[in-house]
Amino acid sequence: MVTFKLLYKAEKEIRYEYFPENDKNSSAGIIGINIDEEKIFIVQPAERDSLRHIPASELNELRDSINEMRKENGEPPLTEAELPTATEDDVFYYYASHAMSKIAEAYDEGTVLEQGTVAWY
Repeated sequence: MVTFKLLYKAEKEIRYEYFPENDKNSSAGIIGINIDEEKIFIVQPAERDSLRHIPASELNELRDSINEMRKENGEPPLTEAELPTATEDDVFYYYASHAMSKIAEAYDEGTVLEQGTVAWY
């Protein structure tokens, strides 16, 4: 679970703080949105966040497994446009990525969230 809260909204930037596991006794991370470029980014990772690294080879193994299951179910494999072959490793902050997804989804729909929680299992 990750919680986040709006820090401020200015003319060109929006900033949120986020807390992995809602742990407010540890240092918050900071997520920013550049309004002009419509880009979301990590300003500072939270103390309790962790950097994840998934090699391109593992991403492609997953893609192959999905397509194998689709074939077994009589479905066509996903096209390169639907699920491209990975050419680079995926590197991301675990908790920040969940918060960023929810913040970006709302922003794309025209809403600047004041706060939120994302839970998964």
